[in-house]
Amino acid sequence: MFYHASAARRRCLELERVIAARFRSGSLGPDDALKLFDELLPCARPASIIALSQLLTVFSRAPPGGSSTSELVVSRFNLINRASSKVRPNLVTYSILIGCLCRMGRLELGFTVLGLILKTGWRLSSRVINQLLKGLCDAKRSREAIDIMIRRMPEFGCNPDLISYNTLLKGFCNERRVEEALELLRMMADDGGRSCPPNVVSYNTVIYGLFGEGRVDIAYNLFLEMTDRRISLDVVTYNTVIDGLCKAQMVDRAEGVLQQMIRDDVKPDIETYTCLINGYFSMGQWEKVFQMCKEMSTHGLEPNVVTYGSLLNHLCKNGKCTDARKIFDSLFEKGIEPHAAMYHILLNGYAVQGSLADMNDVLNLMVGNGIPPDQITFNIVFCAYAKCGMIDEAMRIFDKMRQQGLSLNVVNYGTLIDALCKLGRVDDAVLKFNTMINEGVTPNIIVFSSLVYGLCTADKWEKVEELFSEMLNQGIHPNAVFFNQLMCGLCGQGRVMEAQSLTDLMQRVGVRPDVISYNTLIHGHCLAGRLDEAMKLLKGMVLVGLKPDAFSYNPLILGCCKAHRVDHAFTLFREMLIKGVSPDIVSYNTMLDGLFQTGRLSEAKEFYDSMMKTGKQLDICTWNKILDGFCKNNCVDDAFKIFENLCSKDLQLDITSFNTMIRALLKCGRNEDAMDLFGAISAHGLVPDVVTYCLMAENLIEEGLLEEFDSLFSAMEKSGCAPDSHMLNALVRGLLHRGDISRAGIYLSKIDEKNFSLEASTTSLLISLSTREEYQRHVNFLPEKYRFLNESNK
Repeated sequence: MFYHASAARRRCLELERVIAARFRSGSLGPDDALKLFDELLPCARPASIIALSQLLTVFSRAPPGGSSTSELVVSRFNLINRASSKVRPNLVTYSILIGCLCRMGRLELGFTVLGLILKTGWRLSSRVINQLLKGLCDAKRSREAIDIMIRRMPEFGCNPDLISYNTLLKGFCNERRVEEALELLRMMADDGGRSCPPNVVSYNTVIYGLFGEGRVDIAYNLFLEMTDRRISLDVVTYNTVIDGLCKAQMVDRAEGVLQQMIRDDVKPDIETYTCLINGYFSMGQWEKVFQMCKEMSTHGLEPNVVTYGSLLNHLCKNGKCTDARKIFDSLFEKGIEPHAAMYHILLNGYAVQGSLADMNDVLNLMVGNGIPPDQITFNIVFCAYAKCGMIDEAMRIFDKMRQQGLSLNVVNYGTLIDALCKLGRVDDAVLKFNTMINEGVTPNIIVFSSLVYGLCTADKWEKVEELFSEMLNQGIHPNAVFFNQLMCGLCGQGRVMEAQSLTDLMQRVGVRPDVISYNTLIHGHCLAGRLDEAMKLLKGMVLVGLKPDAFSYNPLILGCCKAHRVDHAFTLFREMLIKGVSPDIVSYNTMLDGLFQTGRLSEAKEFYDSMMKTGKQLDICTWNKILDGFCKNNCVDDAFKIFENLCSKDLQLDITSFNTMIRALLKCGRNEDAMDLFGAISAHGLVPDVVTYCLMAENLIEEGLLEEFDSLFSAMEKSGCAPDSHMLNALVRGLLHRGDISRAGIYLSKIDEKNFSLEASTTSLLISLSTREEYQRHVNFLPEKYRFLNESNK
């Protein structure tokens, strides 16, 4: 008997030593811990509670760390409790139990355990209370947590420690109560070190919360404060600040933080550079992105799948799929296996561009590399075919998804129904809608919108009404926004009468047309040239108690101006003012345009003066219209005075402003002024565009300054500005008119190199010149394809 007890004790001591050693080394996994627990408990002694608590800690920390591991802790705690004759739970054991109960969402049981601890007469420690504080904060109950920390913990005889404060800081930030977190941090920092001065975790938590709330300046100042308080900054601090600044588009400041990080001997990690790469991408600074990638390598870091995923995502979203594909292919050379999400980024990029061949190439590569297409893959490919109008291929993919047992959702059905409706296959769309219902997929308002649109375009109004009944049965109540979007789509397709028919349906389902409804129909009728119908709608909206706005009048004013009914447009403009409707910049631009185009210069000047008296801030588009209007009505001096006035203001001119003035100055023979203006473009932070170069080049040809013309064209190409078809045709015509057939031949060759076509006027000029003797002498200077004119004359 004594020998048996002694052997059990030796076994117990041996197990405790093994558990302690493996727990300290971190080599103890949950499976081994479970075996050791079952072996130790039968032979446990009172002191074994330390080893048993270590085993419970292993269970609680095991992945996934959710309810399953927590439940294991609870069941093993109950076994310990039943063996109370040999071993009793201590404060650490209870603390582990409370933590698990909180993670299970059973806070009330956690407080029950707290009551049991108090009944045993143990003195509570912050370790136990901290578990409850974390549970309350995770449940977004930080107000209760702060009450326990400030009021109840001192009552229990235990003071809050740094973990208590940091738990509350995180809780406040998670609940977006960052102001209270900041106040608590200040209280910690200003306490003179009597309680718990904040550490790096405290600051990191609040800085992260401030950036999340968009309080960038306060977050950055808090970061600077850490240095002043001599708190050692870690990689988490720097990464948090860099990420926050990059998301706030303050990438230059973020790079300054990176330099400080390097100076402080805190080694940047992959996350650091990924944050900066994302920041430069968001600013469109592609060169900086690749510079950052190189800098990573100099610091011994290689981009990981997260960094590469970010690179691919930004490139594809900005339409740079070719560059994304090069990076993607380079991964294989570097021994990095792209995961499914990276394939999806590239697939989606090509799908959005409509590059179906490239999309299928990536899909084949994906399958060839052993990654089977999943729901996301099929969705991307299916939507790509549907949006490109390749409906039969989309239907094939749709059926393949069903065959492979993938669940078809409302997005799949909605995309297919929308594509069928847009192709006019409304009956097929209705069939798919019925299939969707039968398969238990509930349609949303987007699906109904697509189908209603299709039925409207097919004049199936009875079906439309049935569909609205179905919507109401599904609990979807269409509002004015729903109908307005439909009307906008129909008006955009020129189906204004169908759009107007929807207003009757709106009233039948209890939806009152609003100002936007009427504005949409007014705009549609004006686009179709039915101004009288649009005028009736303007009057009709007033009769039903709606007040027209600038968007109501603007299409009518534009329609009248286009129809040369400028007096009527002026009447409408004055009506706006009388009825208290403030004209917007579009109203003014349209009236100015109408007056200038009909040559009513004095009225245009009066209108311009009255517009200036209103004090309305004009944008560069309006000023360009004013300059163009004065120039086209031979008031170049007036235009030039306005232009010079604009140059002296803070308003940023654009290249259109310069082109307008250069064109007008050249037209009235003020070539030197035009040249001066051309030379001043760069001083205003602008670069000449193809229109600018074309104007200057045509003038040089006309003046016979052909060497200067050649120099200008060469400078244009070096600047990266490529000539377009209009410019090259204009230059060829100018040179032919001067009889410089050899030079004309050079620019005809450029037209061919760029696969441009000859304009009718250029071809006509070539034909008319082909009979002249001078042409016959220089015909060999023309590209061979144009010598047929000479042959035909022979």
